[in-house]
Order: sequence, then structure tokens, then C-alpha cells
Amino acid sequence: MIAEVRGVVARKVGDMGRKQISTGKKALILTGFCTAQLLDITTTHIGLSQGRQELNGIAAWIIANNGELAVYAIKLALGAALVGFLLIFGRRRVAIWNAYLVAAWITTFAVVNNLYRILS
Repeated sequence: MIAEVRGVVARKVGDMGRKQISTGKKALILTGFCTAQLLDITTTHIGLSQGRQELNGIAAWIIANNGELAVYAIKLALGAALVGFLLIFGRRRVAIWNAYLVAAWITTFAVVNNLYRILS
């Protein structure tokens, strides 16, 4: 009995992280991630054009030293690199897709914060 339970648990634990994600869910995650990144850039630009301060310390430092366009170029380049990384390594590891889903939600919260600051 204990050996059977151990075998079932071992199979379940071994299958964790190997379960495939559907193509539709992958498309939704990728679209959500890219949309959140673009909305972050857009709301950051609108906020900065209204005279608001960048809350991200690294981005604020880059703006102070290299200008606003440098931040947008870096954000776009990093976003493109992350999408490339996802498309290359996401085939073998399901957990990467979940990490990008979390990243999309975190960026969405940043966009909501930017919108709140713009509208208030």
C-alpha cells in the first residue's frame, strides 16, 4: 500500500513542470506580456510629458543622464530580448511561461499605477 502511494506521488511530482501548455494559452501569455510592456512605455511617456517623476530608480537615473528616449530604447530592447528568450527556451520548460505570466501581471499593476497617477 505504501509503495503504491509512493509510486503515485513520485509520478505526480515527476510530471510537475512537464505538463504542456496549450498553444492558445501561450499566445495569450505572449500577447499579454507584450501589451503590458507597450502600455508601460506609453503610460510612462504620458506621465513624463505631464511633468511627473519616474518611480523606477534605474530608469530615472537613465533619464537624468541619457534622456527619455534612452529609457524607451532600453525597455524595448529588453522586451524583445525577453520575448526571444521565451520563444527559444519556452519549448522545453513550461515554468518559463508561468514566469512570463507573472511578469505580465506585475507590469500590468505598474501600468495601473501609472494610469492612476496620470488621471489624478
